[in-house]
Amino acid sequence: MFLIGCVYIDSVSILQIQEDGTTQAPIAKAGSIATFTLKGHIICKEDHGDVQFIVSFLAPKSWNVRQNATVTYTTTLATNPDEELKMSVVPESSLPKNGGGRTWGEALMQDYGVGPNVLSDMEWVTFSTDDKWAIYNGDKPDYTIYIRTNVGYQNLKAYLGFFVNHTDDGLSPTDTDHKKIKFSDTPFEVVGGKGLLIDYSSEHFNKVQPLASLQDDFVTFSFNGGVFQNDLISSNEIYFEGTAYDDNGNIIAQVNEKTDKTLLKRESSFDQIYSLTMWPASFFNVPEGQVIKKIDYVFTNKDRSIMITQSDDDFAVEGKPITGEKNPFVFELLCE
Repeated sequence: MFLIGCVYIDSVSILQIQEDGTTQAPIAKAGSIATFTLKGHIICKEDHGDVQFIVSFLAPKSWNVRQNATVTYTTTLATNPDEELKMSVVPESSLPKNGGGRTWGEALMQDYGVGPNVLSDMEWVTFSTDDKWAIYNGDKPDYTIYIRTNVGYQNLKAYLGFFVNHTDDGLSPTDTDHKKIKFSDTPFEVVGGKGLLIDYSSEHFNKVQPLASLQDDFVTFSFNGGVFQNDLISSNEIYFEGTAYDDNGNIIAQVNEKTDKTLLKRESSFDQIYSLTMWPASFFNVPEGQVIKKIDYVFTNKDRSIMITQSDDDFAVEGKPITGEKNPFVFELLCE
């Protein structure tokens, strides 16, 4: 016996009040608390009790939603429909009823991924109502969920995801009436923070994974040659050129050789993505005691007659004209 005939998401708002106190926009200052609001309703077709409502939130891992978010809700099922009631993080050990042995986060990532985003350094974090509810055939309660979380200090832009379900269903694979998913219509942006903008939401010539890396981690640099028109994909060989800098802006090392060390490998015959995985400390032969702060890099053919840079990406994505010397891509590493 299931509790709910249909669960609906009626609206999602990622808009935040700006500094003027009146304007709303999908933008928040780095380090601030943002509030995301999810509204919906339920149409109940059977009596049931002791059920908990579920909401899952897709956000960049750098936000650390599991530790930083406070989630509350109101519902017309409550004696006071205006009272904000508490939701808590679902422990990893509490598996969804029909999740096939997966955690909520694992199942949602496998089933829905990161939605319209193009970078995978995101996570689904799941919350359940602290209270258990009895609901009866014919009930049509409304609900509003508030997700308040610190948006971290990294400048970024990403689509956010929202998923609702309940514990009696627990991700049933064959029933969509009991669960709904919604991604924000526009990307949400964090501004005024650290580093260059990380754009989760748009295709680019370049991609780096993982985004949060130390010089002693394995890092993959990818050239997405199929996303925009370019001449480099017609080359038989595509290479990585990079310059490593320390925290003071001094060059640690430059690598521009055209060997197997810098040759990108095509990931699949079905796309035009070429990748190189490196251990930066070894790749740049970093001396003992020095730490890489950032890596400037470009993609090029063997004789360097064709080169894809940040300037080319800015032109392809935003239409910015290329004037003067081209700017390289930049990847900033973490410092221990």
